[in-house]
Amino acid sequence: MASATKLSGGHSSSVLCVDVNGQSGLVASGGEDGELCLWSSDGELIKKISRPGSDCTSVVFSKENAKLLYAAFGSQIHLFDVDNFENPTFSFQANTEEVNQILLDPKEHFLAACDDAGEIKIYGLQDKKLFKTLRFKHTNICSSVAFRTNKQMEIVSGGLDCRMVHWDFSKPKCLNQFNMQELHATPGESAYMINPPFIHHLTTSPDGLTFAGALENGQIPIFSATHKNIRSQYALFGHNQGVSQVHFFDNSKLISAGNDFKIVVWDLSKSNLYEPHAVYMNGDSESTASSPLEEKYLAITELCRVQTISHPYKVNWMVPFGPDDNKKLYVADQSSDISIISLQ
Repeated sequence: MASATKLSGGHSSSVLCVDVNGQSGLVASGGEDGELCLWSSDGELIKKISRPGSDCTSVVFSKENAKLLYAAFGSQIHLFDVDNFENPTFSFQANTEEVNQILLDPKEHFLAACDDAGEIKIYGLQDKKLFKTLRFKHTNICSSVAFRTNKQMEIVSGGLDCRMVHWDFSKPKCLNQFNMQELHATPGESAYMINPPFIHHLTTSPDGLTFAGALENGQIPIFSATHKNIRSQYALFGHNQGVSQVHFFDNSKLISAGNDFKIVVWDLSKSNLYEPHAVYMNGDSESTASSPLEEKYLAITELCRVQTISHPYKVNWMVPFGPDDNKKLYVADQSSDISIISLQ
């Protein structure tokens, strides 16, 4: 059974993002009205700053230096030292519209920031300057980015134009792109059919061999990156409303959260157990297959689903943290609290 505790008393309205420092256990959370909170590993509020006029939309700790925290406010990205939290030590200011996500590459040579203009700015962290701008492929808001772990100069972006774009940002050039409206069939007369497949979030497995997406139509597309070119594999149909977040625990364990007030744990390794003529239960999937492909994806959904957790609010952001025998999920949602869910 999943159990939850809360970090309370920091935010005055909805919490939009959260991250956990892998070395110190510190927690950072950003919210509406420019609120940024820093919490101790035992859940005490250490510091809070407010930058009214723009929301704090994304936070990420450095894995190499436990004292460094990056946070996006509007179109600006600020670098903070957690020991001197009142004022940023540096600010990146090349984005022209609100930043939706910031992300460090695994070696922390670069920081990526995607924004409402449909652009991705790549900043060099050594010289703290703009390295490249990726543009003209997204026709709407760019909502998420994910670095390709084993390819230092490659990144994947997703947006509200339903497109996932694979870039070589050193050139820069587009290597490939996927239109989610064309990628997977939609099962039945369900939310999958009604809602457009906007991409809200992208994530990659630690080994860089698998990508997953969170779509507004309730689907979770899974991509293989075992070859030079990223390839579509299948889709999971575990949510009946929009999916807001997807994160990997390890190379096969995935967790997703949706606007249906559900958090779902998946084991993608079980997709290999699919047999075309076997009979599978549809569980709580609110659809019936109308094609062999849909039938396959519904079957894989049932094979891979490990656990479904009810959550009282729609999830804005989440991050898994801790060792396998004590895995916790930090959840930022539409409330003013951060939930800590034990997944044991």
